[in-house]
Amino acid sequence: MGSASEDAGSGTHGAVERRGALALLLMTVGLVLSYGLLGIQGIAFLLPKRLKPRTRRLFAGHESSYPLGGVRTIYDLRGDTILVKRDAAGFRAFSSTCPHLGCHVHWVESEKHFLCPCHNGVFDPDGVAIAGPPADAQQRLAAVPLELDPQSGVVYLEVRDVARKRAT
Repeated sequence: MGSASEDAGSGTHGAVERRGALALLLMTVGLVLSYGLLGIQGIAFLLPKRLKPRTRRLFAGHESSYPLGGVRTIYDLRGDTILVKRDAAGFRAFSSTCPHLGCHVHWVESEKHFLCPCHNGVFDPDGVAIAGPPADAQQRLAAVPLELDPQSGVVYLEVRDVARKRAT
């Protein structure tokens, strides 16, 4: 009789030991993963993060080369076109890519507006859509940051820098 109760006790005791070992193993793995994730987050916090793409100032000409009321096309470093407009309010620059389907808009001098030939989208001189599908979607041309140096009269555009490959 004593041996039967001892066998039952040792069987229960063995199951408890296995459960305890499994629980200890799972807690250890969880702890290691938690500290590992915390360490990775800490390193990521300390390293600088690039929040916006690299940009570069692009020489776009002298202000005297822009007629009042006119629009000039400038190519950025990636070959995309930028429309630079000068009026009484000053200089403004817009991406020539239509926000509707990505077609290229152009300035219509006689009508004094930008036109997208794909779906007859019309944009006013401020780049706001006034007709066609872009107007229905309340879209506008993307503005491109522009700077006029008042002392020298030089116009600069802020454009995305192109990725350069290292020379090997």
